[in-house]
Amino acid sequence: MHGKIRIAHVSFFQESVSVKHTHMTQRTLYRLIETIGARDFAEESDMMRAILDEIVMNERITITGGRIWRLLPEQRSYELLHEHGNIESVGIGFTIDLKEYATFEQVARRRTVLSDETNPALRNKGIVKYSATGIGERVTIDGLAFYEYLMAFNTTHVDDELRYMLSIAGQAVTQLLQNRRSEARRKELLSEMELARDLQRRLLPEHEYHFGRYELYGVSLPEKTVGGDFFNYYEMREDPVRMGVSIGDAASKGFSAAVQALFVSGALMMSVETESKISSMLRRINAINRRIFPHERFLTLCYCELFDNEEGLVLYSNAGHPKPIHYHAATGTTSELAVTGPVIGLLDDAQFSVTNTNVMKGDILVLYTDGISEANDGEEEYQEDRLMRLIQEHAADSAKELCREILQAVQTFSAHGAYSDDKTVVVIKRIR
Repeated sequence: MHGKIRIAHVSFFQESVSVKHTHMTQRTLYRLIETIGARDFAEESDMMRAILDEIVMNERITITGGRIWRLLPEQRSYELLHEHGNIESVGIGFTIDLKEYATFEQVARRRTVLSDETNPALRNKGIVKYSATGIGERVTIDGLAFYEYLMAFNTTHVDDELRYMLSIAGQAVTQLLQNRRSEARRKELLSEMELARDLQRRLLPEHEYHFGRYELYGVSLPEKTVGGDFFNYYEMREDPVRMGVSIGDAASKGFSAAVQALFVSGALMMSVETESKISSMLRRINAINRRIFPHERFLTLCYCELFDNEEGLVLYSNAGHPKPIHYHAATGTTSELAVTGPVIGLLDDAQFSVTNTNVMKGDILVLYTDGISEANDGEEEYQEDRLMRLIQEHAADSAKELCREILQAVQTFSAHGAYSDDKTVVVIKRIR
């Protein structure tokens, strides 16, 4: 039954019929509440009911009854959620307006309240002492912050020790609620992260790809569940002798980086066939990125197009990304492909120039993110020189073998480093 009831019948507090004499220390009370809170409860209200019941029934605490009240912000009232012990029953579901009882405001201001009852009507009912403590988050109503829950107790003796005990109970139960909610949020976030990871995996291409005279192999290893690195291969249905390859790295980390990486990767997928000019495509992606994401979120990107012809023409534009390494089979040497523009998201009017190179039979292009070159062993970074030497040593390997060799070498190098980042490598090798 719900409804208003007279204050004389709904005070939290009435004189205790019996007194328990064994004393409980503040620390013991805290451990008791912690122990109860460690149990598996379906709802947080079940946990609070169990805690109140244990406190009331415990022979070492001078409390004989208690109630739990839940704040109803929309109704500007408290609703009785639970009552237990040697007290006159009020009835679950009864409500009291916040303005009808001054104790509500006192608890809102001081959290723990215990005092003599001054209301003549209540004193005539034999209610001479009251005690209550606030629990949970605070909700502001008409300029005053009320607690989500109140635990109110019946006792005949009011002193500082009781105040301390009630304060401990309020804080301990509040901490349990926060821990429970944090764990629920963590599980929800992990579930969302797993969904994001699945989405990211679906959008990443298969590792191995063959195009005309080329074999390609790419791997992306996120440091966390999801990462800000990505790579992709783009088929040109209207121009089958041309294909695109991209690699990118969002400057932020974790989920926000993954969102930005997915956005840019998707934008590229939609743009490569409709935009004939690489520079125009990157300008458009830069403009959209600045509108959607905060200015502090940057992204490096390298996009190149391979042509299946004898000359081995490769067009590329590098927006602040680590310089791809070109291994020249004829001389056994390596060179770097230059940066041709700023990072994506830095400037409104950013310009991205396009340049070219020629990849001959046996040549290799290695695209990578800074998680490779900046991998740290605790003293120094892996750096481009080591990567170049590794490529030269394994130039006879297939694209797949070289890609895996690079990742293995970097992982081994940085195994004891304090900092780690997403790692992505794409190896492009001309095989005929």
